[in-house]
Amino acid sequence: MTLEQCLARAEEQNLTLRNAALDADLAGQAHDMAYWSFLPNLNGAVTHGYNWGKTIDQYTNTFATDRVRTNNLYLSSDVTLFQSGRKHQELKRAALDEQAASKAYEAALNDLRTNVVRAYLDLLGLKEQQRAAEDQSISTKEQSRITEALVESGRIARADLLDIQSQLAQEEYTVEDYKIQVEKARLTLGQLMQMDEREMSGLTIEAPQIAEVVFSEPTATEEEVLRNVLATNPAYAQADLSAQSAERSIAISKAIGLPSVSFNASLGTGYSGRNFEFIGDPIPEQSVLIGATDSGEPVYAPSFSQKTRVKSFSQQLSDNLNESVGFTLSVPIFNNMQNRYNTARTRIEYERAKNQLLVSKNALMRDVQNALTAQRGAYRQYISASKAVEASTESERMANERFTQQSITATDLNIAKARLQQATAQLINAKYTYIMAQKSLDILQGRPVTL
Repeated sequence: MTLEQCLARAEEQNLTLRNAALDADLAGQAHDMAYWSFLPNLNGAVTHGYNWGKTIDQYTNTFATDRVRTNNLYLSSDVTLFQSGRKHQELKRAALDEQAASKAYEAALNDLRTNVVRAYLDLLGLKEQQRAAEDQSISTKEQSRITEALVESGRIARADLLDIQSQLAQEEYTVEDYKIQVEKARLTLGQLMQMDEREMSGLTIEAPQIAEVVFSEPTATEEEVLRNVLATNPAYAQADLSAQSAERSIAISKAIGLPSVSFNASLGTGYSGRNFEFIGDPIPEQSVLIGATDSGEPVYAPSFSQKTRVKSFSQQLSDNLNESVGFTLSVPIFNNMQNRYNTARTRIEYERAKNQLLVSKNALMRDVQNALTAQRGAYRQYISASKAVEASTESERMANERFTQQSITATDLNIAKARLQQATAQLINAKYTYIMAQKSLDILQGRPVTL
């Protein structure tokens, strides 16, 4: 896998990055909700029920003792007309929170990229250290074979052979140690990409042409780099947006304690099983005695009967229709000092957000300083180590020739080999420290990461 493939796999599978994306989605939903809160709401309801026992029917205002069916239908709506700018501040805060969540995702992406690049370069460096140690071990093994032949021919003492074999054992130990470190580095890289055990066992990385990297001493100043970082770094932008959001919260807390005006309207109707209507013409019946005159003569009143039926559902919906509109002025007078302390709390949170912005800026400044210092130091170390490797390689070659000619002892030869091994390790360390510092600065400034 190339570095680009490792980065793509990590960005796709990393759970921390997925959660950051979900947080950004939630912030977007909250922003949409703040926008829609300006519009009136609309709620409707329908009921269907039966009543047993004595009750007053709400539509006929008569007592009922038998089972009565009732239905109610209504719509209601209300909208806030004035709330001292609270909703506008909430909308602006939600927009800032959405931007901050987006920047938090980018910051998490930068952190992941930095970790993947570091793990990738660690693995490359350790593999190169392993190869260098293996080459040194092969050379020493060949030297041990030659020395053994010289001992058998009686040309040198056996003690020289023992010194060479001791050096070989030490170099073989170093090779094994690097193998262990390579496996650990491969494990770290695989874990960042959320690989399972099967995938991790087959993980190999492609070694780029590091030799083509131009090693030059950094000329940019800390102020220039920091200026670029502050202009593009998402972590700093997130802290700045969070501070602006906290400032909006102060205005929202103040608005809660001020008067507000709302408008409401409703539309309702219903049906009752006790709502009767007459049908047909009245039918005369037997007169009913209603009293008597002063002289004792009875007085009768005519009596009529008429058929009835429950009004139709549609007729009752029309007859029972009722509408209402109203305005409400709400004036907070005393609410146990909640508004005051909420405002004080939001002021404190705003101060903390401003402090966090400074913390973020200081952290970026340290990252820039550390990366530039590491890159400058690694460059100087690389130049020195390159010269040391060149000299140590020639010194070891001459030492091998002189040992074969019996001009020096095995101890002197081992010293030359150890110097070459140390110089090679220092060169590799300096090279990858330089590249890591360079890539860290690229990530901090929002530049693409490639090798």
